[in-house]
Amino acid sequence: MIVTRRWLEEFVDLDGVSDSEIYETLNRIGLEVDRMQKIEIPSKVVVGKILSCEKHPDADKLNVCQVDVGTGVRQIVCGAANVVDAEYVAVATIGAVLPGDFEIKHAKLRGVESAGMICSATELGLPETEKGIMILDESIGTLEPGRELNSYDAVADTIIELELTANRGDCLSVYGVARDLAVGLGKKLQKPEYQVEEKTRLGIGREMLLHVEGESDADVQYRLLTIETIDPSFLIRLRLAMVEKSYGSKLEALFAYANHATGVLLRHYKSDAFLDESGKIALRIVHQDKGYNSVEGAQRCGVLGAYAQGECLATDAQSKVVVEASYVRPELIVEAVAEHALPTDALYYQSSRGSNPDIVMGMRYVANLLQASGEVAFYEGVLEVETEREPLKMALSSEQLSTLIGMEVEQGRIARILQDLGFDVQSKDDKQLVVTVPYFRQDIRNVQDVAEEIVRIVGIDNIPPRALCFTEKPRLNEAASRHRFKRALRERASGV
Repeated sequence: MIVTRRWLEEFVDLDGVSDSEIYETLNRIGLEVDRMQKIEIPSKVVVGKILSCEKHPDADKLNVCQVDVGTGVRQIVCGAANVVDAEYVAVATIGAVLPGDFEIKHAKLRGVESAGMICSATELGLPETEKGIMILDESIGTLEPGRELNSYDAVADTIIELELTANRGDCLSVYGVARDLAVGLGKKLQKPEYQVEEKTRLGIGREMLLHVEGESDADVQYRLLTIETIDPSFLIRLRLAMVEKSYGSKLEALFAYANHATGVLLRHYKSDAFLDESGKIALRIVHQDKGYNSVEGAQRCGVLGAYAQGECLATDAQSKVVVEASYVRPELIVEAVAEHALPTDALYYQSSRGSNPDIVMGMRYVANLLQASGEVAFYEGVLEVETEREPLKMALSSEQLSTLIGMEVEQGRIARILQDLGFDVQSKDDKQLVVTVPYFRQDIRNVQDVAEEIVRIVGIDNIPPRALCFTEKPRLNEAASRHRFKRALRERASGV
């Protein structure tokens, strides 16, 4: 699992917290850090504004650009095809030393003077965000010609790669990692309110129907929107590259970003996949006898938690899109996939380990992202299916937990830790707690698991060492005395 420091800051305040403190805290609470990389953009690499771009007189694949670099206008020859679409770019000015010890000097390219270089992401040591040069926008902050790129925190970020155990599906998102990190740092988790602007007066029911066949054991929510234009910001593309998420279209990029941020399973279907004979969008959730839920229209478009048919997914060319947010219990979908050899896609890894069940948060997040990335309009309302399920509850005593932990932990502190981790905690009396396990913690099954949660937040290094001690209750009783008497009798008889 890969996150970045600045992306984590969307959910937890890290002001004044150093990278080394984040590293130590994550390791202490059981989220082992495999790699931490601070992005360092070389000095003298600045924001440039392209004022004009013309074809090189003697080279078809070169362009001659006039670029404002803050201290003046520089003429720079560039060979990237996408420079004609750019306004703000990263410019390595004269004297800059790029990775590989490559120093920028005055040059003459095919007879034309060039004073600097317009850079691609990889030339600056960043992961590739697009083919050609890096095109900047104000998603990273106010763009000022001449300002050093390294001064933009969103770019000069820190990449953090975690080695998660298979049972920690709750941390397969930036939000999930932030939740644990906030507790480890003693901070509050921030959960911003994402609002969906329903720009049209048409209700979703006018265009779309949802029918459930059988007893669904999944949670799912649908929204309907129309798209005129859409384009992910530079920050979205940069972060996706940093966390090594690939995508094939602009729409896929936005959904990949929202999924990685929230941990909610999110898909984008083309509305045409569900059109019935009357031309209405008619979507069915069918609970199969085999134990899984299929998503169907004129054909089967997928299985909740397992896969979506590629031909049913919306592309950038679609104007009307059905957005799906879903949650399926991991043990159910794993069993169904194994027993019935169901196909799977990239989201199955997350659903099989436990995706975020807060589908409302996921839907609002992706809707907010879509609205900020282009001209889109959501229909009013949602269509949803909710499954009632009983959460796991446990009655625990602070004495029992302290014994398992290896030190006495005050009951109030136990309650605070568990509440911050998302557990519901009620005091039964001054010695007992009733703990309700949240749905996103599929790995918590018994009192030992709860004790482990306390240990990793308290810190195993803070638990004083004690000598190993075995205690056993007295086992002497009438049966033991009778056995001892018979054994003594046998020993005397054999000696005669």
